[in-house]
Amino acid sequence: MKHLLPILILLLAFSCQREATTNTSVDLVLKNGKIWTGDESSPWANWIAVTNGKISALGQEGETPPAGREEIDLQGKLATPGFNDSHVHFGSAGALLLGINLLDVNDETLLRERMQETTERLPKGSWITRGDWGAYEAWGVGSDGSNTDKVAFTPHRNMIDDLTPDHPVLITRYDRGEGLANARALDYLGIESESGLLEGAVLREAMQKIPEKSRQRRMAETVRALEECRKYGVTTVQDMSRPEQLELYQSLNERGELTCRINFSPSELPAYKDMAEWGWVIDWDHPDGPRPAGDDMISFGTLKTHIDGIMGARTARFFQPYSDNILENASWRGGWREYSEDLGSFKDMILSADSVGIQLRIHAIGDQANSILLDILDTLDTYNGPKDRRFRIVHAQVISPGDFPRFQGRNVVAEVQPYHVTDDMRWMEERIGYERCKGAYAFRTLEQNGCILSFGSDWPGTNASYYPINPLMGIYAAVTRQTVNGEPAEGWFPDQRIPLEEALQAYTWGAAYGAFEEDRKGTLEVGKLADIAVLDTDLFETEPSQWLEAGFTHTILGGKIVYEKD
Repeated sequence: MKHLLPILILLLAFSCQREATTNTSVDLVLKNGKIWTGDESSPWANWIAVTNGKISALGQEGETPPAGREEIDLQGKLATPGFNDSHVHFGSAGALLLGINLLDVNDETLLRERMQETTERLPKGSWITRGDWGAYEAWGVGSDGSNTDKVAFTPHRNMIDDLTPDHPVLITRYDRGEGLANARALDYLGIESESGLLEGAVLREAMQKIPEKSRQRRMAETVRALEECRKYGVTTVQDMSRPEQLELYQSLNERGELTCRINFSPSELPAYKDMAEWGWVIDWDHPDGPRPAGDDMISFGTLKTHIDGIMGARTARFFQPYSDNILENASWRGGWREYSEDLGSFKDMILSADSVGIQLRIHAIGDQANSILLDILDTLDTYNGPKDRRFRIVHAQVISPGDFPRFQGRNVVAEVQPYHVTDDMRWMEERIGYERCKGAYAFRTLEQNGCILSFGSDWPGTNASYYPINPLMGIYAAVTRQTVNGEPAEGWFPDQRIPLEEALQAYTWGAAYGAFEEDRKGTLEVGKLADIAVLDTDLFETEPSQWLEAGFTHTILGGKIVYEKD
């Protein structure tokens, strides 16, 4: 027996070694690729290995990757960190995708086409609402604003009644000044109208009578929006939806069906009290530096609010009046929002939110609104003390020239949406003039003055614009400052263009940094989450115009393939 003992020990050791090898084996390997890591110390790799949802190794050409349970031969394709969209309205996006999008509709043919498609998507009895027709009636999609064709479209219920016998319809024009109801909706609302057109108080009362969406419908919208994220390489979204959206994420996560990480941000300023009670605050004392509450799939700690309105509605707040004001309203220079109308109370709530450990992200469009936010940041430092609060100015859309130096040394995060340049230039110079536009979407100047650029889409946009989730559209806009039609040829205020690598960084590391998550996301480094996007086009070797047609072959979340192009 004693002669067998060494053999048994050897066999046991061999068995343990095999078990250890199995337990630590690589789950996924991506090889033979052109992998942009985003890590400045080692920006390129040829292969990447993933174990237990995290990156376990990277290697260069000539270095043999380990074997993986699953392998993807990239065949030279470009791979990047998964894209992190720092600004989405997820619930609205899902509603638009599953419902009806009429933003670019300005004639009967396209209205009928979109209505038919929508009835085929939605179960019988489902309401079809909003749509926002006519948003591009003055300038077509891709216009730089040099040509206008302000032909208003007036729909009639006889354009849609035959298509919608099983669906009540109440769609609205982009400015919400007019609505169109079909026969079934009119019957439900108790309204008689030969044309179906509703306006004023009648429209407002009708919209209030539309039944609330069922949870089933909201879940279907969420699933559809997640599908869109997967398709475009987006592995994290920073969402400002209504509170009930969170329960849908949690339910999907429990079932293992949440295919995008969520950084959830309430968007009502008084919510800071609830956030403090629930522990949705930044942990400033964490040994690895400040980090959000929650986990890798759903995180918290940031609160969104507004100081002014938007350019599309001429409610953004400026020092000087709008350039296109009509005579009887020549002094109009924009307004405030629900909590900023009383600036004293607004500042008090911001101070209180900051004092309990909540990170603030504040929407500011006009130059005066942005200037006041910088004043408020001074106040935070004075009353609550300086810290790495990563104060997020959302949009930072138009900055007065004298205010750019005030960003220096502040570690401000400019949470900007580069696609706004492409879409909004159609009206910017008409509304605020050439000189003020020099400070609009000034990504290069913001960066030069010490801001961290955090890119996002603002998906799905406003009632006057559609902003796609596809990050390549935003990267194209940041690099070219052109419309999707390539106008103007030299770019709109071309001195504000940024290089491709900086645009990629803003859409990956910059967005993660803005949410205190750069230790886990944003670059492809050993130990970080294996969130990876694989493109079908090499952005570094092609012209920007080709990026508009580019797509993704794989989206990988935590080492799991959640999207693979057919």
